[in-house]
Parts: sequence; C-alpha cells; structure tokens
Amino acid sequence: MKKTATLFLFAALTLQLNAQISFGPSIAGTQNDINYLGGGYLQPFGEAMAFGLSQGWYNTAKVKKTLRFEIGFTPSVAIVPSEFQTFTIDPTKLEELELVNPSDNVTPTVFGEDNAGVRLRYSDPNLQGLANAEFNMPSGLGVSIAPMMAIHAGIGLPFDFELSGRYLPTTGIPFLTGSEIGMWGLGLKNDITNYIPKGGLIPFSIAAFASYSQLNLGQDIEPDANNDKRIDMEASAFVTRLLVSKKLLFITIYGGVGYNFLNSSIDVSGTYDYINPGNPLNPEQSITDPISISSTGGSGWAGNLGLRFKFLVFGYVNADYTFGTYNGANLSLGFSWDI
Repeated sequence: MKKTATLFLFAALTLQLNAQISFGPSIAGTQNDINYLGGGYLQPFGEAMAFGLSQGWYNTAKVKKTLRFEIGFTPSVAIVPSEFQTFTIDPTKLEELELVNPSDNVTPTVFGEDNAGVRLRYSDPNLQGLANAEFNMPSGLGVSIAPMMAIHAGIGLPFDFELSGRYLPTTGIPFLTGSEIGMWGLGLKNDITNYIPKGGLIPFSIAAFASYSQLNLGQDIEPDANNDKRIDMEASAFVTRLLVSKKLLFITIYGGVGYNFLNSSIDVSGTYDYINPGNPLNPEQSITDPISISSTGGSGWAGNLGLRFKFLVFGYVNADYTFGTYNGANLSLGFSWDI
C-alpha cells in the first residue's frame, strides 16, 4: 500500500522536476546578487508547495462520532498564477551585475516557460571579456502547477472533536534519481453548533478547523554527474478554517474560509564555478552553498467550495477548488464510517 501510494504520489511531481533545474553559469555576482536572482527564480516553488499543504484536509463540516473513522487518498495541485511564473529584475538591486538589454528584464521563474531567461553580464568592464562573464538566467520548467498528494485519515473523538492526520516517511521519489521527500501533518475539527444558542436547530453543519503540516523535499541538480549540487526545500502550513456543509441524500455540499500561515525555505548547496569580482587577478573561482532563501509568501485568506458523493454505503469521492494567493484543485477517494 505504501509503495503504491508513493508511486502515485509523485508521478506528477516527477513530470514537473524531471526537466532538472539547472543554474549553469547564473550563480554569479556578489552574494546579494546570487540571493536576489536565485530567490526570484526559486521562491514561487516553495510558496506553491506550502500552499499545497493547505488543501485536502476535509470534505464535510460534520464531525464524526467517537471512534468512527475515515481514510482516503488525496491528490491535489496548487495552480501558479501568471504573476508568479515570471520575475522582473530590478537593476538597482544588482551590485556586480547588469542587464545586457535594460529593456529586457522579465525572466522565467521555476514555473515559467521553458525558454532561456534574460541575459546578464558583469558591470565591471575588466571582467566582461572572461568566460561566463555574460550569461542567461535559467529557463523555467514549462509547468505552472505544483502537485501534492497524501494518504489522509481521521477519527472521531469525544466532545465533538475529530482528529485527522497525513504522513509520508522520508522516501525517494519514483523515477527521479537523487530525490527524497517526507511529509506529515495533524488537523483538529470541532462542531461549534453546541456553542450557538439553539444550535441543534440549524439545518446544516458548522465546524472550526485547524491544521499544521510540513513537507521536506530534496533533489540533486545533476544526479548523474557525481557532484554535490543539490536543492533542499522545507515548507510548512498552519491552516485555520470555518467550515459549513449540508448533506442532501448522498451528496454533501461543503465550503470553508480562513487564513493560511505559510512558510518555505530553499537552500542550494554544492560547489559552482564562479567569477569573484573582488579578485581581479584570479577571478575564476568556485563558490559553495550559494543560495539560502526563506519566504512567508502565499500566506493570506483562502476559501474553498466542494462536493462529496457517497457510494456503496461507506465509499466516497469528493472534489473542491480553493481560492487564495495561489489557487488549487483537490480530489479525494476513500472510505468513511460516519453514518
């Protein structure tokens, strides 16, 4: 079961990353230049994966009775808006680099088109004749979605609470050499109609929900080159929601609104060829572990609407769409003992 889930879990992610992020000579300039350009290129990746952690946690506001449970398989995607598929380089933020064409300053992010990015060069004329002194920013992967998948489980607790969780032990991604991923999360739902005067007369379910989850993803940049070039990402999401749902025969209409508190960090490690503008006598050197960025981007208000269908007494399938800083689509299939 775990191997099968893992295989499905990263089929889409493999397609996304199998193009292999390659920085080439674009690790260049001062450390501030490297982090500015690397952050602009990579930051949407961490933010989208963090947003993906906020999806697929519920398919009804109704809280299960004590010890009744649910288990499901939940694939989802975070849909990257067009504004996060490109990065506009501000030349005033560059220290040792400049745009070859000042009017050409919009370059792909990791989710952008699979075309070479804008052309940069060292602003010091003494360095412009060196190899790699003029170069393109990296291309995007040509994919504008961030896939996510989880095995989801929930169980009813006393006092109208329901505990849910998701877990994936650290494992390699099938068909993607030099990769590893791990994920875990916990959520808690509580029926709040008990706190509303005459809440038992309300003809629909209302609940409060909160969850925390974390994802770790690592990928060798050049897995077949036997070097130490690597990207490591950590994303986390703290989610709050007010949930409402209404069951009509075998169909449940549900929705939620709340706030996503998202964090992501990306580290690019390894040794890269590098021109050191501070050493004109020996400028062609190497740099180790050049990029370390973090972001709370993607945080903000979010809401979703969905439908759940029951079949064969205990089976269910549901689909919903999430609106937020990023958008998202979610599909679940599972078994629920909640009648």
